[in-house]
Amino acid sequence: MMHRVSRDHRESYGWLGGRAGQTRLGWSALVLACVFGALAFVSAVPFDARMCAVMSSACLNLFIVVFGTRLLAARAPAGEPVSKTAFRLLRLAFQRNSEAADMRGLLQSLPWQGWIAPLGALVSLAFAISAWTSPAFAPSATQRESAPFLVAGAVALVIAFAALVAERFHAQRGVQSRESAALAGLLRVVLVAALSMAASVAALAYAGEPLTWLVRVIALLSGVIAVELGLRALLAALAKPDEGRFLHSTVAGVLSVQARPVAAFNAQLRMRYGIDLRQNWALQSFVRLLPGALVAMVVAGWLLGGVTILGPDQRAVYERFGAPVAVWQPGLHAGLPWPFGRARVIDNGAVHQLIVSGSANDSSSAAPPVSADGDTPAQLNRLWDVTHPWETTQVIAGTSGAQQAFQIVSADVRLDYRVGLTDAAARASLYRAVDMDATVRSIANREVVRYLASRTLPSLLDTPQTAMAGALRGAVQHELDRLASGIEVVAVVIESVHPPAGAAAAYHGVQAAQIRAQASVVQAHGFAAAALGQAQQQAIATVALGSANAADTLAAARAQQIGFDADVIAQQLGGPAFGFEYYLHSLQKGLKNASVTVIDDRLASGSRATIDLRTFSPAAAAGVKKAW
Repeated sequence: MMHRVSRDHRESYGWLGGRAGQTRLGWSALVLACVFGALAFVSAVPFDARMCAVMSSACLNLFIVVFGTRLLAARAPAGEPVSKTAFRLLRLAFQRNSEAADMRGLLQSLPWQGWIAPLGALVSLAFAISAWTSPAFAPSATQRESAPFLVAGAVALVIAFAALVAERFHAQRGVQSRESAALAGLLRVVLVAALSMAASVAALAYAGEPLTWLVRVIALLSGVIAVELGLRALLAALAKPDEGRFLHSTVAGVLSVQARPVAAFNAQLRMRYGIDLRQNWALQSFVRLLPGALVAMVVAGWLLGGVTILGPDQRAVYERFGAPVAVWQPGLHAGLPWPFGRARVIDNGAVHQLIVSGSANDSSSAAPPVSADGDTPAQLNRLWDVTHPWETTQVIAGTSGAQQAFQIVSADVRLDYRVGLTDAAARASLYRAVDMDATVRSIANREVVRYLASRTLPSLLDTPQTAMAGALRGAVQHELDRLASGIEVVAVVIESVHPPAGAAAAYHGVQAAQIRAQASVVQAHGFAAAALGQAQQQAIATVALGSANAADTLAAARAQQIGFDADVIAQQLGGPAFGFEYYLHSLQKGLKNASVTVIDDRLASGSRATIDLRTFSPAAAAGVKKAW
């Protein structure tokens, strides 16, 4: 009998029992709220920080219930106005001979105790709103396999177990104590928040997708409880101090579950129908064999953890006792269960594209998907006078006349890569590259900068993009092979290489001037060629005409020379008759088309002169009678 009394006394006043137990519980909740609240605003946390905000809000609600009630009950009775007390404090602060005891007494007289709980409720509500509005966390493949995920899940389970123990302790005493009933309800909220945090960490680690709906449900629950506690604390602060008042949450009390439903069901069967399940042999056998069956199911599930099913787009590096022993291809494979064996899944030929010219944390897509009849996205505008997203600006060498200068060029470069298809490439990509995207982007950025810096702007604009892409692809692949990364560069895509958008108009003007100058030079060359052709044509025609005239004159002279020589020979042979005949022939030719007037003194005045121009042969001419 004494042993039972001692046990009841120890259970009632243990680590969680009594006023001291509630104090420990409140301070523990405050410490957890501060820790999780600080983690909620740390951007470098490698897991979902929204669950930290939810845990901080739930722990703050528990702290408000424990210490808010005590502070409300410990308020000093109403004295002088707060403004008068504040004025006296300000006057004592500027007096050199003021005593600390006076200031301490004035501070204690201020009614600050009643406002701690409403302020704590506001902070808890702020954490719940932050968890609702914060963006989702998307971990990379490397972060999903890191130790912080395992630590966060373990911490969440430990907190859930501690909250369960405390909840069971206060739930058993909830009938006799309303303080324990209120604490049990809020401990259930902490328990649900901790289990939700563990589930969210598990979903991120294995599926890579955050449970946003679960985070918002718990944030909504904690926020509603914070609003309820804040209103209750505000009303209590405005009311008279009452030591019997204890803050509680009706919303948290709804989470209570009726204990031992099987016992209640057995009691109903025994009372109504006379059936006692405790005397049933089948049920007793089931209860006796249930632990063994559960253990067998757990062992079978653990052994089935060594079975891996890989899809067509997956491969896996199988590790046995931490050492890689094989590369599994798509299909069904069996190995040792965790932690003795592990299959690390990697891509099987999947092509990844990254923006080389963007920032190191830029993982956006090149252009959002649009419908066939939708407007063209602004990212697809390739005009020089438009600033394109994910472009890099590089200062390169240039020339200004005969002097060296600097020029600016903008480039948008994309790179497609994949993990090599060989087993050695699969191992290398898994163990030699911590973050493949960051590694490839860093090397590609360095090679793009080196390529642009070694050329001038006109040479970059004149070089075909296919040649530029081929040179960059070879340089990046060479560096990746030198590092033995197991990554294969599929293609380098040059979206655009041009001067900056701000200088596009000036550059277009320079290009137009160059084109006009070149056109003027070509036109002048054409005019000169035409004039030269015409001059050559005229010269050739003049030379040809002179040559023809000279030939005609020479031929006529030769003909005359030949005729003269013939006349000389005829004169020598024919004598005076030839000369007279030549004279008559010339006279006939000269008078052929001439108007002739013959004057002869032998012509009578009344007769008409007659000139006989007939031609007779020598025989006929002998018989013609002369006219005179």
